[in-house]
Amino acid sequence: MIVKFKHILIIATAVFTVSCSESFLDIDPEQSIAAENAIVDLSSLQTSIYGVYSKLQSNDYYGRTMYVIPELMADNLYLSSRNTGRYLEFENFVVSERNTEVEGFWDASYEVIVNANRAIDGGEKIETSNTLEQSAINQLVGEAYAIRALTYFDLVRMFAQPYNYTADASHLAVPVITEVNIDVTSPSRNTVNEVYTQVKADLLSALDLLQDDKGEGTFSKGAVNGLLARVALYEEDYVNAIKYSSEVIDNGGYTLISNTDYTTLWSSDFNTETLFEIVNTVSDNEGSNSLGHFFSVDGYADALVTTDLYNLYGDQDVRAEAVLSGEKPSAETDALFVNKFPNGTTADDNIKILRLAEQYLIRAEAYLKEGQTTLAQEDLNVIVKRGNPAALNITETGTDLLNRILEERRKELAFEGHRLFDLNRNKMDLTIIQSDQELVVSYPNDKFILPIPLSEINSNPNIEPQNPGY
Repeated sequence: MIVKFKHILIIATAVFTVSCSESFLDIDPEQSIAAENAIVDLSSLQTSIYGVYSKLQSNDYYGRTMYVIPELMADNLYLSSRNTGRYLEFENFVVSERNTEVEGFWDASYEVIVNANRAIDGGEKIETSNTLEQSAINQLVGEAYAIRALTYFDLVRMFAQPYNYTADASHLAVPVITEVNIDVTSPSRNTVNEVYTQVKADLLSALDLLQDDKGEGTFSKGAVNGLLARVALYEEDYVNAIKYSSEVIDNGGYTLISNTDYTTLWSSDFNTETLFEIVNTVSDNEGSNSLGHFFSVDGYADALVTTDLYNLYGDQDVRAEAVLSGEKPSAETDALFVNKFPNGTTADDNIKILRLAEQYLIRAEAYLKEGQTTLAQEDLNVIVKRGNPAALNITETGTDLLNRILEERRKELAFEGHRLFDLNRNKMDLTIIQSDQELVVSYPNDKFILPIPLSEINSNPNIEPQNPGY
């Protein structure tokens, strides 16, 4: 439940000197201390931000669930016949309000938000006459705003129908909590429009405060512009989707990994294409609960790649290298494994959240929906020909071009947690591919989003109504 996070801020025990190059993973493991005493200076602020980032690594959030559910509830992944029992309800399209993965995601997300709230509140109260120190404080508070925005955006995508589900986005979403309150509270749900308004406000605040154009495992101006572009696309604000994606593409200083070096996109940290990634090391990863272990044939290999997706790539598309074929012991003899986490069971692959390739795809879709077909084709060509330099030029128009853009999003962003949302926001039917059959579900559908956890409903009398269909 939300209220259980009010009294605690996750921060680290180490005392250290602030350094622009210092990794937040270089400090000692976190512990919990009283929130009202946590942030008093730059050092404690930086430590608190490290704690907020560390919560993004949770297997209940980006450490597994945020990547898996939107792919499993669509046509990119299915569960192996031999699995550990995780995410069964999602593949079978029978998710209940008692589901533990839903509850875990809800709790982890609000834990991030409450700790980000504390960092913002504490950071903005620090007084200093030192210009360099104030710049460092601004950077950290800006990162907290960006993390809070990312988390609210993920919550509204998971627990509410798309922005365009109602004409004014007045349908219910999730509670927005932005103030620090150490007392027990029972917040009610805000509308989708209100959540999006908060997300955009947080991202614009972050842009005003951030000092770094790029970051290594931290939010930067480039990452925030990329997230603003994604949010605008979902909101159908195509002018701003073009504006912010263009800022990244044209002025961000990022470059696509070449076709010949494509595999380094997944095996190297902080490459030229990544705007924001969550850092993992051998010492702080989720171990057998991690994404790498979840996908690797040497681990659980719980979720396998659908043949339907793999066949889209073709023999010459380098992106097919993100999939490995082989045999899963005591299970599928001809299986396809996710290879975007090549370190596998060591579980120390960084998790890519925002990439330059997505920005081209965002701008292509926005250009098309703004009636600028030629520009949409040009952007899509960049991604298609990075995958296969011999590919034919994009010539589709209208609905055919939109379908091609969504197909390229499916291929480029596979296993990164986009597929369900792409279909739902475009008001398309959903095909859930299971190990032995397919389940086709028509849009709109109540079950395209998750239920508010029963534990939250039982503890918070103001959270109702439950999402329809649950």
